[in-house]
Amino acid sequence: MTVTTMTAAHHQVIATLLSSPRLAPYLRASEGNLRAALRLYQWNVEMSSAVYKMLHLLEVFIRNAMDAELRVWNSTQINPSTGHPHAPDWLLDPSHLVERIVRRDEIAKATRRAKLAAKDSGTGPRPVTHDDILAQMMFGTWRFLLPSKDPGRQFLWREAISLAFPHLKRPVSDLVRDLDGLYRLRNRIAHLEPLLPGGAVVKGHLKAARRVLEAVEPTAEQWLVSHQALSTVIAEMPGQAPEMPEGPLSEN
Repeated sequence: MTVTTMTAAHHQVIATLLSSPRLAPYLRASEGNLRAALRLYQWNVEMSSAVYKMLHLLEVFIRNAMDAELRVWNSTQINPSTGHPHAPDWLLDPSHLVERIVRRDEIAKATRRAKLAAKDSGTGPRPVTHDDILAQMMFGTWRFLLPSKDPGRQFLWREAISLAFPHLKRPVSDLVRDLDGLYRLRNRIAHLEPLLPGGAVVKGHLKAARRVLEAVEPTAEQWLVSHQALSTVIAEMPGQAPEMPEGPLSEN
């Protein structure tokens, strides 16, 4: 395979394909130098990949921790229609409070995605399970299960969700702030937004992820640290990007 030497003309072609609005933050950070801006753009791609790896581990850990407690709690709630307790599978048989907080339409969307995933798996038709749906729930589900001014969320936190964070030694508001920042970071990654100014900001999010996981289980926090690639990518950042203004974050 022939490797083409990139010339200024090649750089301009790439810049055109990326589009001026998308490349603008990188050009500002590179003082108008197109070649440097493209290097910074590629670095941002690598950083996004490393951040996503961190968020992958974070989401799986907190999702499973919350799910375990919701299974127990949901099975203690009486279904007024039947007079019997709900099933532990709270995504298949949610109690009224869980259905309100998690939102019926979000569970329905995840169920549809789970059915498609099961169909595409090649294992043949089968009913979707609670775990199938759980895997299709969005990151925002876990962020918005944390307490807020809503009395229902406060009640569910006290009765169930708090048990998923047995090592929490800080005010719960700190936990909410950390997870909210990571949720917004996840949306930046999902919408291919710049992670400028780079190292300092991403290091802050890594610290937040460590604090969240330490509240769940210190071993999980240690495992995250041992497998993260952020430190390496931060060290490889080309040049020094200046502070960038915070723009509106897309919600997903």
